[in-house]
Amino acid sequence: MKLLIILSTTLMLSNLYSQPMPRTYRLNENMQEARPSDNSTSWILVRNRNVYLSTAKGLNVTTDGGRTFQTKWGTDGPTDVSAGTVAVNGDTIVVAAFSPDTSIAGTDTQVGGGLYVSTDNGASWIKEPQSIDDTTLAKTVIFGKDTLKALPWPTDVENATFSLCFYHGYLYTANWAGGLRRSPDLGKTWQRMVLPPDNLDYITQDSTYNFQLSVEMSRITTEANFNQEAFSVYSDGDSALYVGTAGGINKTTDDGYSWDKFSHQNQQNPISGDWVVSLAGNNYGGNHYIWGATVNANDPNEVEALSYTTDGGASWHSILHGHRFNAMAFQDSILYGASDDGLFRTADIGAQTQVITNVYDEQTRQSVLSQEFYAVATIDDSVWLGSPDGTSMGIDNGNGFDPSSWHVFRTYVPLVSNSGSTYFYPNPFSPNLDIGRIHYYIGNSGSRITIRIFDFSMHIVKTLLQNATRPTGETDERWNGTGDHGDFVDNGIYFYSVAVNGGAPAWGKILVVR
Repeated sequence: MKLLIILSTTLMLSNLYSQPMPRTYRLNENMQEARPSDNSTSWILVRNRNVYLSTAKGLNVTTDGGRTFQTKWGTDGPTDVSAGTVAVNGDTIVVAAFSPDTSIAGTDTQVGGGLYVSTDNGASWIKEPQSIDDTTLAKTVIFGKDTLKALPWPTDVENATFSLCFYHGYLYTANWAGGLRRSPDLGKTWQRMVLPPDNLDYITQDSTYNFQLSVEMSRITTEANFNQEAFSVYSDGDSALYVGTAGGINKTTDDGYSWDKFSHQNQQNPISGDWVVSLAGNNYGGNHYIWGATVNANDPNEVEALSYTTDGGASWHSILHGHRFNAMAFQDSILYGASDDGLFRTADIGAQTQVITNVYDEQTRQSVLSQEFYAVATIDDSVWLGSPDGTSMGIDNGNGFDPSSWHVFRTYVPLVSNSGSTYFYPNPFSPNLDIGRIHYYIGNSGSRITIRIFDFSMHIVKTLLQNATRPTGETDERWNGTGDHGDFVDNGIYFYSVAVNGGAPAWGKILVVR
């Protein structure tokens, strides 16, 4: 069965060990914002108590627990771009970007957008293009004594960078069909790295081979190796580099001179699935754990789960089967797994599990309505979550989350500070895909709010609020696209009114497209 590659910008690594810490990061006061630049956060990294967010509109950094964010990085930096994974090494910040998706045979496909590189902690940036191959020069690679046939990948399409890390002075990138690559000069030049083919579990430059570096058969190559499609990288300090592919987990301790491959098929205690979308590691109880978000690929016996090893890959165990995980983070013995089905929390390697599917900020009354979480990271007892519907942070004191501790960071267009301002988003609105929000301003605490939705004939379709009290400030009310009887409304134009304390209402318009 051919591996079905359906990707989002969720395939991100978690922790990097033994990296130089940057100097204390300070926000540029002229570029501070009160909220992130976008509500879709695909990856979160914590370094030196700074929180780096990759959003659909650029890199965001907060140094004060989310009170302010730096979202603008000048004309050459990662501002208003689709940011993917981030790596930080000392004062060096590298951001992988995505270009707009392209359609291939009716399917949206990710496109690499190159790297944004700063060597002065974000003060200035250089844009490096996505690493691609010259079709006339890149038809072979050298591995030890052998010259191997290689399939050049001369395009950004299906060549997006899903993961970054530093290891032994190189920047390593996992680039889907572009494979595993490394750069000694932060993206100016690149070397294509040779990973084992699907039929070999170990390779070394001391031996002789005739396999090919090829992710698909072509006029140049006759092999298609899933294990050479790279999706995640993790640097285990200076001791080892792990690479997750569509064919398993690969490990080197000698800069790629030799590789061990761990798959669902080649071990007595294997990983749960061969498609490894994220890698991470942690130390606890005298053991060093390597974790992989492992997804079923080609073997019908494979399953989605979290896989881990405490012996460097000699044997693996898997937990929380049947869930697609996107990222992992740790707090002492506690494992947090960001998944398509919620945030999983376990302090005993899966024996007992708490699942967070509803994040609600009691202060702002903002909710994260998505149960799908792309990213997770921790600072002490603070747990940061990235989703397509906002970034959030909660407190786990070791006994589970305090429901009142959640804070939701959402971006919106600020309103003029008067009770006559309102708008609806997203607009147009598809109830099948989104939850709509009516955004409005309340001048006085305890005001009584009435919100009604009308059809084009001005008949009342839904009464969202009837003399409900709300605190002062900007707030949202949610509408799921149904009328008072619970049925979804038809396509068309609708109007809504927001009345405060029985006064003249503010009006807005909604275009419903199902």
